[in-house]
Amino acid sequence: MPNAEKKPEASSTAPPPPSPPWVELPAEITMDILQRLGTIEILESAQRVCSTWRKVCHDPAMWRVIDLKRFVFRSKVAKVLEKICRLAVRRSQGQLFKISIENFGNERLLSYIASRSSQLRHLRLVKCYNQLSGGLASAAKNFPFLEELHIYFTSITKNDIEIVGRSCRLLKSFVLHAGPFDKVRTPPSQDNDKAVAIGRCMPGLRHLALIENNLTNEGLQAILDGCPHLESLDLRCCCCIDLEGDLGRRCSQQIVDLKQPRDSTCDYEFDCKIRHYRSFEDYC
Repeated sequence: MPNAEKKPEASSTAPPPPSPPWVELPAEITMDILQRLGTIEILESAQRVCSTWRKVCHDPAMWRVIDLKRFVFRSKVAKVLEKICRLAVRRSQGQLFKISIENFGNERLLSYIASRSSQLRHLRLVKCYNQLSGGLASAAKNFPFLEELHIYFTSITKNDIEIVGRSCRLLKSFVLHAGPFDKVRTPPSQDNDKAVAIGRCMPGLRHLALIENNLTNEGLQAILDGCPHLESLDLRCCCCIDLEGDLGRRCSQQIVDLKQPRDSTCDYEFDCKIRHYRSFEDYC
């Protein structure tokens, strides 16, 4: 019986699998997709998926916006977040446009950001409490293009406000919500001093929010006199202000969007209810 024709042996090496479809996307589209993730997700996960994504994640343009917020405070977590923040700022290579940090941050970190982010336009600090220790005044000198400064549950001084106003001439939006922890120990005279500093040093403001602030009519008058371009003013939970009479009429005439001390806070992003602070009327 003739020998059967031998079939060629199959190659022992399997062909490489095809590249995932996302690898073929243009870099700008990949960047747009990845930027929809948070800073943590990019650094901890996305950049490890493939070499293409890793390359995109090292592009400075990826780090024009850094979003590090909504984290529950734990001391160990705060230290990790600070390291992540520093890495993201370093990768931006001076292109950082907007940054938001919450539940961590201190004077050293703010100084680090300032030294590498002279193009910054938007700065949001949430729940840094007393950790800045005058660092804002020092950092502001390196933010000549800053347009928005939003500060929540973080103590700053009159000097901070003065230096910010003099250094950040393009500032259009300022939010200061020190929170009840600062409200208890800050007398109206000190918050009036801050209000006077706002009126004197931030004349270009269009939007101002002073939530849970102890300023009185005197401080509000200084703001209205010094900030003629104000379009919106949020005074919710400012229980030492009385808008009955001439001052109230002036606010209504000068301000397009006015939120008064007793207005609802149901649309406010943080827990801030008028009923919590009624006892401060007697204090003022």
